[in-house]
Amino acid sequence: MKNDSKEEISGALKQGNANFTIVSDLCGLCATKNEDIKNLMSSSEEILVIACRPRTVKLLLNSAGFDSKSPKMHFYNFLDHDLNHLLEEIKNFGIQGNNLHFTEEIKSNPEWPAWYPLIDYSRCSSCGQCADFCLFGVYEKKNNMVVVVNPEGCKTNCPACARICPKTAIVFPKYELGGAIAGDESIDETEELKRQQKDIDVILGSEIYQALEKRKLKRQSIIRNQAMQEAIKERVQALNEYRKK
Repeated sequence: MKNDSKEEISGALKQGNANFTIVSDLCGLCATKNEDIKNLMSSSEEILVIACRPRTVKLLLNSAGFDSKSPKMHFYNFLDHDLNHLLEEIKNFGIQGNNLHFTEEIKSNPEWPAWYPLIDYSRCSSCGQCADFCLFGVYEKKNNMVVVVNPEGCKTNCPACARICPKTAIVFPKYELGGAIAGDESIDETEELKRQQKDIDVILGSEIYQALEKRKLKRQSIIRNQAMQEAIKERVQALNEYRKK
């Protein structure tokens, strides 16, 4: 949530005398399975989540192990908000003002922009194309599924894997241009198919499977090189420790 929007919304919540928690970066907290966000979402009380696109937020919570379909979870899209509507939503949610409000803030790691993909398994066909395409080990094929295993390995502002996903099943919460890649609720399947074909031609060319195989081999080479560098680093460290004795 951008700072100006956060200030506007927190001001509206204070006007309603509500108890609320500010989450500085839900993406970062969900990716790291932060204990604070776990405690917050595990509350037995009903929760009104004021964030961006509900589909995206639900995928985020699901990725962190929370049940976004729980009847205690309610979602409000701040991207379409105005203060009057927001206050009405808070009122309808059943928060009663008593001239007292409690506020806390849960912060994520400011050094990581938390740019990474989410998989919408209601659309995913487990084809593995994203895993074959990605050079940085973000995805892994497990038990006939593709899972995001290394979100921090994703390269900031690169949504290319989502662009070539044949089922439009990959969402980047921080993608700013909107559409299916950002997690819009409504997806124009025909337009997405046209867009995807155009993107595949640009990114991979006409020989898509051959291009994916080359990328898979390149990724394996990168991983082997990283492992070798780590091994050399550990060897140097061990030698230094030995010389100190």
